[in-house]
Amino acid sequence: MTAPRPLQRIALIGPVAPLRSGIARHSGALAAELARCSGATVRAWSFSRQYPARLFPGEAQVDPTLPPPAGVSVRQTIDTLNPLTWRHTAREVATFAPDLAIIPAWTFFTAPALGRIARDLRRRGIRVVAMVHNARDHEAAGWKNRLLAWQIAQADRAVAHNAPVAAQVAAIAPAMPVAISPHPLYDDYPTPTGTLPRRAALELLFFGLVRPYKGLDLLTEALAQSGLHDVRLTIAGEFWSGLEETRAQVARLGLSHTVEIIPRYLSDAETAELFARCDALVAPYRAATGSGVLALAQHYQRPVIASDVPGLREAVAHGETGWLFPGGDIAALAALLRDTSTRETAAAMQPALAAQRDALSWAKLAEAVVG
Repeated sequence: MTAPRPLQRIALIGPVAPLRSGIARHSGALAAELARCSGATVRAWSFSRQYPARLFPGEAQVDPTLPPPAGVSVRQTIDTLNPLTWRHTAREVATFAPDLAIIPAWTFFTAPALGRIARDLRRRGIRVVAMVHNARDHEAAGWKNRLLAWQIAQADRAVAHNAPVAAQVAAIAPAMPVAISPHPLYDDYPTPTGTLPRRAALELLFFGLVRPYKGLDLLTEALAQSGLHDVRLTIAGEFWSGLEETRAQVARLGLSHTVEIIPRYLSDAETAELFARCDALVAPYRAATGSGVLALAQHYQRPVIASDVPGLREAVAHGETGWLFPGGDIAALAALLRDTSTRETAAAMQPALAAQRDALSWAKLAEAVVG
């Protein structure tokens, strides 16, 4: 039996820096690791326009301070609203003649563009791997899920970060091979200075893009029910919707002096300081397929208080690297905050968090993707 031929060229088609999103950071880190460890030439084709401005509620889609992935040549050729750019990108990639093309799948909006590119590449005999972050769109209507499923079905095989997403891929394409590789920990965030002052005995953090399925309203209700006074919650991230409703809820619950809201994109340096100050990250999601924010908490060795739902429970060892509570159960979350989650119990998890950090590497994900 002959050994497989080493890969000479790898293409990644999807968002990378300077686009600023969790998927862009993930794709860039994966591309950089492949360039470092595979010996192949790695090129990326990213978006010239990912979302129309009217559909993107954030301040900007691009952060010019973010460097491109190390060792990777990047072209910004894909406009989600211009099918001609999809065909042009597929031709460019085909001219590069990669041994493997990696295309992330996470939202219905980019699915037509990325699915068309994947289909065109396969027709030219190029192997396509779908890096599936979501197999179903959060809070989505049926037609949105069908678009995302169509994109995934254009691949030869898929990689997912957990068993629930892998099962969803299997339901979409029963004959498609699916590998499972846990979400690696980011290693390119800065070391915090630790100068952000603590304000209470217990510091909690809710971090990342705020969307209804992430359960921020459940957290504020639980915090009020807990009866805790020597506690501070920082809510940090852009709101796609619901900012004024959140402010009103915080005021109604009498938490105005307990909750700090930072409703904007945060730089990596700011992110580092917030994680350094907090005792625990809270992820009270109603549903999930995984979370890059949990990987960020693990990078900074902070335990996670998370809903016991598929996509999160796989990433949290209850009582060792964090705590799980029944999804949607405000009373259970309140009791956990009041009786279990303290600065001391969080600090006691440091050895387990350090061991977990060492086990979750980008090299392992790169190996799963290459197959």
